[in-house]
Amino acid sequence: MVGVKALETMSGNKVITDLWQEDDILRHIHINEETDVLLIAPADVNIIGKIANGICDDAISTIACAYTKKKYFAPAMNPHMWSNKANQKNVKYLIEELNYELIPPESGNMACNDEGVGRLADLDTIIKIVTSNNESLKYNNIRFTITSGATIEWIDPIRYITNNSSGKMGASIYEEISSNGGISTYIEGSVNDNLTIKNNDKKIKINTTKELQDNVLNELDNTDILIMAAAPLDFRPAQVFDKKVKKHNINSIELIENDDILASSKNKKKNGTLIVSFAAETAENDEELKNYAVDKMKRKDADMIVANKIKDAIGKDTNKITIFFKDGRFKSFPLLSKKECAKEIVSEAVSEWKKKNNITGF
Repeated sequence: MVGVKALETMSGNKVITDLWQEDDILRHIHINEETDVLLIAPADVNIIGKIANGICDDAISTIACAYTKKKYFAPAMNPHMWSNKANQKNVKYLIEELNYELIPPESGNMACNDEGVGRLADLDTIIKIVTSNNESLKYNNIRFTITSGATIEWIDPIRYITNNSSGKMGASIYEEISSNGGISTYIEGSVNDNLTIKNNDKKIKINTTKELQDNVLNELDNTDILIMAAAPLDFRPAQVFDKKVKKHNINSIELIENDDILASSKNKKKNGTLIVSFAAETAENDEELKNYAVDKMKRKDADMIVANKIKDAIGKDTNKITIFFKDGRFKSFPLLSKKECAKEIVSEAVSEWKKKNNITGF
């Protein structure tokens, strides 16, 4: 038997054995929000019967009752129990009425020395079925680094300069990747809303542009696709005061230029890493926006750049974007929610990453 502590150590996740073991009394609901797939393996006669009849008296049956996404069950039991009419009725109900996908048991010699159908399917078979049939895992094993929000630059201990980026676009991109099986490092600056991430992902909180730069560079070796949705400040005060500055002691603040994060990453990224940059501009028309975006993409050596007019996005839940590509192509989209924009951005980024690395059938 594998103990709880061993499972927690190996998986890096909390193991739930009892709905009342945590302070979160709605844990069975929150699991539905935090995960993409429910797999019950092994599923014995008892748990199949509970789920089929809506009995919720333990952690698994209660979670299963509240689960609304993709669901699989892999039965394992004595051959006579498997063929029992009541069990077969429950199995049929799970498939036809509760939208579970059956991973059929195999035939063979059982622990009780009986021979027949009832043995748990091979683990490789279970993994293959769950990953290959599940659209929600289409970004499985692709490693993303996403930056989000605004940076700040301190003037003194209580005052700083910043911009009004909300972080909504970066958060939407993370959620799109997360809900489709991608692995993410989420680097977050100043944002409007705190984002909860999955246990197997990493969240890094930063303040200044230098902190953002350092963390991006640290993650590059382990990144397939870098999506720079953050809005770092181009300038910072030349002097940061140790004490609060009195207004009669200062007439102006000298600013100096921050390093260009993408420019500094050129020689540190892997050959196959795809870089997605963003350009929010005060362009008067689409042609001016295109010129700004293409110039920025070349200067930063990005593979893609997502461009928009500032008036279309800042502080809003919608955006009107155009994606420009290194080979001269571009795609313009109508006004969309930021969640819909995120879906398009990530889909295009993954497609370009596959082309760049000659990957087919991923």
